[in-house]
Parts: sequence; C-alpha cells; structure tokens
Amino acid sequence: MRNAKEGDLYGVVRIYGKTFEIYYGYYEDYERQSKYNDPVPIYPDLVKTPQYDDGGRPIVTEMQVACAHYRGSETDDRCGRCRHFQKGERLFGLCQCEQMRRNE
Repeated sequence: MRNAKEGDLYGVVRIYGKTFEIYYGYYEDYERQSKYNDPVPIYPDLVKTPQYDDGGRPIVTEMQVACAHYRGSETDDRCGRCRHFQKGERLFGLCQCEQMRRNE
C-alpha cells in the first residue's frame, strides 16, 4: 500500500481458527525517526501471546525468532526456516514440533 500511515489496516488474516488484524506501524521506536522508514505491517508477537490451532499446535510467523527446538540452518534462526514449520498464508504457519504442542 502506497502512503500507508501508522495505524492503517494492512489486512485481516483468518487462519487455523483465529483472526488476526494486521496494522501498519513500527516494531521499534527508533524506526519512526528516519524520514525513509515507512510503516510496515506489524504481525502479532506470538512468543509473548501464544495462539494455537484446534489440535494444540502453535501458530507462528515466518519471521519470529525460533524456539529451542529449531532444526535448520545454523545461520538463520527464524521459524520460517525450521523444518518443523508448516507454511500457511501471509507469513503465518504452524509449528509441527511435538515438543511445542499444547496438550489439553
């Protein structure tokens, strides 16, 4: 979206039985200071506020820092590069690691 402003709605993602509203903004305060930094879509922090599908699997984003069970390249530690990551849509996915599954 051209000329997106902080707080503008980027989109609504319905996935794995959950709804996520994604707004434009900044991940860090210092990013606001540069005249060249436009707001970006801000995805939820699913480490601080975990969400799960109906089977107890964690919903994750491709860009979040992976957990201790990460299995992938030593040069990249994002969930999207982990062999446990199952791609969904719009940068969301599921963690298929049994150790991360929530048992009810």
